[in-house]
Amino acid sequence: MARCQVSNNPISFLGLKILVLRGGALGDLILTLPVLSEIRKCYPDAELLLLGRFPQALLAAPEYVDRVERLDAPDLLPLFGGGPLPEIVRNRFDGFDLAISYLSDPDAVISRRLVAAGVKRVIAASSKMRPGVHAVFQLAEVLGLLGSSLYDPVPKLSVGPKPPRSAKLGFHVGSGSPKKNWPIEHWVELTRLLDGFFCEFLLIGGEADDEAVRDFRARCEIECLRPLLNASLADLCQALNGCVLFLGHDSGVTHLAAALGIPTVALFGPSDATVWAPLGKHVRVVRTPDALMKSIPVKGVEAACRHWASNAPSAQILRQLSL
Repeated sequence: MARCQVSNNPISFLGLKILVLRGGALGDLILTLPVLSEIRKCYPDAELLLLGRFPQALLAAPEYVDRVERLDAPDLLPLFGGGPLPEIVRNRFDGFDLAISYLSDPDAVISRRLVAAGVKRVIAASSKMRPGVHAVFQLAEVLGLLGSSLYDPVPKLSVGPKPPRSAKLGFHVGSGSPKKNWPIEHWVELTRLLDGFFCEFLLIGGEADDEAVRDFRARCEIECLRPLLNASLADLCQALNGCVLFLGHDSGVTHLAAALGIPTVALFGPSDATVWAPLGKHVRVVRTPDALMKSIPVKGVEAACRHWASNAPSAQILRQLSL
């Protein structure tokens, strides 16, 4: 069965130039990868340009798009405002056959200005997610307008050769909101219970996680802790590649680990896991019954970590440690 069902589309396949505009954080970009993958398969000879936020947008090239440029580049500011379009903007977009915009554009200002800049056809996707349907499928609704459909909804990333895996647990104690975070005392208890099951605990933290990281490190009782703080995206990818398991909240780092194929346990509370949880058979989602993260029991997470790590492709490392 063909993956793309081509409809009577006014756009020619030959020499096609496609522009995708995608803002948002790391997780938003990763959830868009299945759509980019399907566009690439449907239009294999097309030139694809992604305008996105750096550094996360760089993950899409070269597998999913040919080029990546900054959405917030100074010369693109006129695209989002009023007044006549400068020649530099018109020259930038003239010749594009199609633009798919995931930007918030309730008054269609950006869409109209893209057309004014020379883009032949603009598809404006909704930037708001509806409850009850996973974000990947909502983002993929644009494919129907191109006569295609989503073949594989699981985001996948390859960032080069994988380093040798060890029995290492990667975990992220932060997220974009304190309400999404498991209490630090739960993290401290969990790592104590898992001490000896994993040979190393990789503590991941970004600038927004400083307080949570400091609190955890002050109370942590294990010796085999290795912090990875404020790392570059490339370094973070390589560090995650060496993990046998990743544990985190509803965050971009959790989506990144899952997209890299790392067995992942994702803790969800106030956010809707039906919409935002990472996808894939290698992902286990643990939800709180009352939207409060403190209600997720430590013992339940411990059991999920042991089970998911023991069934991972590199689980023989854990079995050797237990001998």
